[in-house]
Amino acid sequence: MISPLVRRLAREYGLDLFSVTPTAPGGIITRRDVEAARAARDDSGAGSSGESGAAAESATSVASDGTRPSAGGTTPTTATTGLRDERVPLTGIRRTIADRLSRSRSEIPDATTWVDVDATGLRSLKDDLEATVPEARIGYLALLARIVVAGLARFPELNASVDTEAGEIVRKGVVNLSLAAQGPRGLVVPVVHGASAMSTEQLSAAIRDVIGRARAGTLSPAEMTGGTFTLNNYGVYGVDGSTPIINHPEAGMLGVGRIVDKPWVVDGALAVRPVTQLSLSFDHRVCDGGVAGGFLRYVADCVERPGALLAGL
Repeated sequence: MISPLVRRLAREYGLDLFSVTPTAPGGIITRRDVEAARAARDDSGAGSSGESGAAAESATSVASDGTRPSAGGTTPTTATTGLRDERVPLTGIRRTIADRLSRSRSEIPDATTWVDVDATGLRSLKDDLEATVPEARIGYLALLARIVVAGLARFPELNASVDTEAGEIVRKGVVNLSLAAQGPRGLVVPVVHGASAMSTEQLSAAIRDVIGRARAGTLSPAEMTGGTFTLNNYGVYGVDGSTPIINHPEAGMLGVGRIVDKPWVVDGALAVRPVTQLSLSFDHRVCDGGVAGGFLRYVADCVERPGALLAGL
């Protein structure tokens, strides 16, 4: 079992893969194995002509994965780290993502505020729903989405965009909730249209549908446009916090970190509680810090005490 990257390195180094000893379980030849074989060959002085031929070929051609060597005609690789100089073309979806994020940074005067919250209430509610209505499959993301929708109803300034040509702030009468997701070609942002008119169970089903098709790469362009606010659950990557870049032309994005047990003061005594960090990036043109802080505090309060908000929804 040999990956395309390992095959390419072997060609560049002029190595016969049958001469490389695998060290990974299952007889898999890894990049480190190829690097070790190359180092051993160089130490013995063998294969110099094959290596120089491979280097010459790599200096004039583009690899099958779209990368090419850096200027200078060589692609030095550090045997201990596997790092190498290369250039990766900025095309396709990477170009689209780069253009969109650059536009957001250049046009939107954004600010970020955050808060740590005790997620005991949210965890308890999720566990209760799993026990009582397992067929609904309501998880953390659906509950957070429901809280965000309720928060935008209280703070509609954030459910908006800016029309720079008309010189107007455009507040939207419906919440079309965008969800950051990792697809097969990179980051995509599917949209749950009409999220503000859905029950929690309906919202959960809609989220599973668009996230599933985002990961499968089958979303239509219409399903990735028209969002009014983004929910970004980066906690699934095992990180605590972030300063999200707003999804242009929206005016806000709520990021949610992982839920992890931490020391927490409860009624004056130290306890261990599941804690998460919420971070809000917002367009400072549509509102000031008071509105942004009010929205974030409302979301945090609902995470800590979600029962009343979600009763009957």
